[in-house]
Amino acid sequence: MKPLMMLLKREWLEWQRVIIGTILVITFLNFLMLLSVARGSSYFHETLQREGHINLEDIKIDDENIGNIDIRMDGNNVEIYVEGENAAGDINHALEKASTPVAFGLRLGMQGIFIFVLFLSLFYFSDAIYKERADASTLFYRSLPVSDHHILGSKIAAGLIGVIGLTFFLSIEYLLFVRLAITVWGEPVNTMIAAVFKQISYVGLMWDWFSYLIYAAIRMGPLALFLMLVGTYVKGRPLLIGIGGPILAAISWSIIFQSAALFKVIGKFFWGFNLVIIDSWKNAIDGIGDGSIPYANPWDYIFNLETLGALMASGLLYYALWFVYRKNIPTG
Repeated sequence: MKPLMMLLKREWLEWQRVIIGTILVITFLNFLMLLSVARGSSYFHETLQREGHINLEDIKIDDENIGNIDIRMDGNNVEIYVEGENAAGDINHALEKASTPVAFGLRLGMQGIFIFVLFLSLFYFSDAIYKERADASTLFYRSLPVSDHHILGSKIAAGLIGVIGLTFFLSIEYLLFVRLAITVWGEPVNTMIAAVFKQISYVGLMWDWFSYLIYAAIRMGPLALFLMLVGTYVKGRPLLIGIGGPILAAISWSIIFQSAALFKVIGKFFWGFNLVIIDSWKNAIDGIGDGSIPYANPWDYIFNLETLGALMASGLLYYALWFVYRKNIPTG
């Protein structure tokens, strides 16, 4: 266990600049978002003071006609009126109905973060072994009293833990900045949003999200191992070959055999990351009856035939990776 922990520490030391740099870039973009929110807030409040009120017409939530919402400020007090023949009798009802699309929007933002981190991980997995072959450092590490399984396992574990950990950390930061943006906006948005966000369980939201990331790590295992396998024997540009090769094969297959079978396989692999979110949120929206928001069952993500197939494919690819890695093929 100790050799594996030392090798994991080595991976952190080699890639910490990329991780810290990613966090700094995302944080900088979040601060730019706050600047845009502050400017929008100034315009909103100027309009509110000049007009005396702001009227939002024909508001619909989940195909339910809420009516017109009139927002007024009486000193420091916020006054919200719902108008129209089909208007909801209670403004809290309208705000509670809005909690579902708001929660979905939060998950959509976190999904964007995951896609960005997943893109960065492609560079890590494609270079994990290739760079050590290129500078001959692989000979040094393989001379240490550690097995090939320790070396390969540390790289796989570091990559998957990095994807989960970095995505989860940036997701929490994203939620914090959303709340901060609401505070920067000020009244009357704070009062309106409070009624919406109190319907959202952050514990349930983040537990659901964490379980999804575990599922996604299992599903991306074959892709990670395939890129590492490519990096064990190519002479150069492992990422381009690892991604471009299957795409070129799919194009050639479709032209020669007039079949899009390979494109469907590739599309199904990447679409699987999003399909579970779409299905779980469809069930959540259809199942709402008391104003609360249900979250997906983590076990539904992880224990299914897709993850079993991904684990079996990962096992075969790992054996191929270990077999080729033992040959220490040089890049030059």
